[in-house]
Amino acid sequence: MKNKNRVMRNMLISMIGAAICMASAWLSSAYGEGNVRNGLIQSNWPKMPFLRFELSLIFSAIGIPIYYLGMKELVKAIRLARRKRSLSDLKMAKLFDMSANIGAVGFMFVSAGYTMMAIVYKLLYSTNLMGADIISTTEGMFYYLAIPLFAFYIIAIGGVSFPFMYYVLNERLKVSKICVLFNPLVFLGIGEVLKLTKIFYLADFASAAIPFGYLLMMAAGLVHVAQLPNIKRRRRVSRERETY
Repeated sequence: MKNKNRVMRNMLISMIGAAICMASAWLSSAYGEGNVRNGLIQSNWPKMPFLRFELSLIFSAIGIPIYYLGMKELVKAIRLARRKRSLSDLKMAKLFDMSANIGAVGFMFVSAGYTMMAIVYKLLYSTNLMGADIISTTEGMFYYLAIPLFAFYIIAIGGVSFPFMYYVLNERLKVSKICVLFNPLVFLGIGEVLKLTKIFYLADFASAAIPFGYLLMMAAGLVHVAQLPNIKRRRRVSRERETY
């Protein structure tokens, strides 16, 4: 692989970006003890300080571009790992590429959409509006964004997870097959199971499960790249020769 050291450095930096996104998700979605979910509404939103929501948006704005720095390298690694005559490999590589780029834009939108819903609910909660009116107003605002938000959400998670699992299971990537679990879709499922336990600290941990899945996927990609031969770029030789 050309510029292998640079690629590995970018992927390592990308893992730091994923960790920042984990902090962002925890700030906006770790609701604490006694939280009750009512549809899209979380009862502990009014108790959460505005600073948490503000920091969550800032961390997302910082973490997502940093993560994308390494995601571009992982896209290249996936392309190199495919077999040239395999149509399935080509389709999966294209799906991974498309979804990785959509996710870089979409997750900022998803993060902002969910966080702004919490902020609007918290602001309305301090007014004289009835509880039912607050809920209907907040959810009504969210439904205007629901279709593009969920579309970005599904593509960004499923669109990278399925190709990654395909490449691991078919031994295109030089990693252990246990790495098939290292993707955001699997950790989305794990997070939902943890939330069903009704134990608040497990539910709070689950709030950062999706970016943790991205972090592990990047770590697996880093291991794969580390095992590739380092191909140095050949220096261009000028066609013009000096005459003496």
